[in-house]
Amino acid sequence: MGPVHVNGKWLTQPLTGTQRYATEMVRCLVATAAVDLVLHLPRGAPEPTWASAAHVEIRRAPLGGVLFEQLYLPAVTAGRMLLNFAGPAPLLKRRQLVTMHDATAFRHPRTFRRAFVAFYLVMYVLLSRTAHRLVTVSEFSADELATVLRIDRRRFLVAPCAADGLADLAPVRPDLAVDGRQYLVVGTLARHKNLAGAVAALTGSGRHVVVVGAAGREQVFSAPGDLGGTATVAGRLTDAELVWLYRNSRALVFPSKYEGFGLPVLEAQLLGCPVICSTAASLPEVGGHGALYFDPDDDRELLARIDELEADARLAAALVDRGHRNAKRYSWERSAAAVLTRALGVPDAQVSAATGS
Repeated sequence: MGPVHVNGKWLTQPLTGTQRYATEMVRCLVATAAVDLVLHLPRGAPEPTWASAAHVEIRRAPLGGVLFEQLYLPAVTAGRMLLNFAGPAPLLKRRQLVTMHDATAFRHPRTFRRAFVAFYLVMYVLLSRTAHRLVTVSEFSADELATVLRIDRRRFLVAPCAADGLADLAPVRPDLAVDGRQYLVVGTLARHKNLAGAVAALTGSGRHVVVVGAAGREQVFSAPGDLGGTATVAGRLTDAELVWLYRNSRALVFPSKYEGFGLPVLEAQLLGCPVICSTAASLPEVGGHGALYFDPDDDRELLARIDELEADARLAAALVDRGHRNAKRYSWERSAAAVLTRALGVPDAQVSAATGS
């Protein structure tokens, strides 16, 4: 097999779950050394430290943005496999792997600006029929995307997210008024994230809530609104600060009505934070037996789960234990290995030898 090319456009974007997925998947592909990689960087993109390996070639493009992705990449990767792990991909290329994280724009279109929904619909319909291989992050998303796009469910390889990249980070206390009794909420103000009602219910019951990542991106979301109430809105924090909050909060409350995966649930479980989350979409698949669940449309049920947790120390300890075991089901290395073997056709023995497993 010749070198495999990688679309590095995500390295110019703010870090969200999509960009984290791309970073961890490519980092693990580099670590396996099972294939030679060519990482294409758009103009202005930083060079990641993990790309310094001998079997990785860095190529810097004179273009950025849409021109880099839609014109430059198809031209310079002609006849070669191109990996896209962060959503958009070149429409004029067939020999490529395309990652579609979820069907949120189609199931909850009012969350997004009309232009964004239209762009994704056209792009996903075309790519789902022309790309050599499709990847998504959960069984739920594979079913949803296949239904919405009207394609064969077997087109999708499920390569899940993981949280093990945070496990070794030293926690850093954020500059916030927190004392360990706060409840943590992680998510944007997009409508489907359902933050406002849950946060209002929690603060209205007299509990302290810290909300991380609530800003959202104006060019993507439509009129997201605000939280109101007395919650501490921290905005974006570093990974180390988020690790501290996971390790020092009473629980993560995750009220989303739609998730392709729901990475904060896994992050909290891995780091010893009890999880109380919605029964919607992919969340029961991801959270497994390591969470308490509530109807995202029933704030009283959410508060009942909170009351249960506070009344029973053994329940909290059991959630931590079950959550940690559940999080171990997921691994970036295993997801990257699935791409190598099932999407790129690298022999299992070669991947195992490269990873030492």
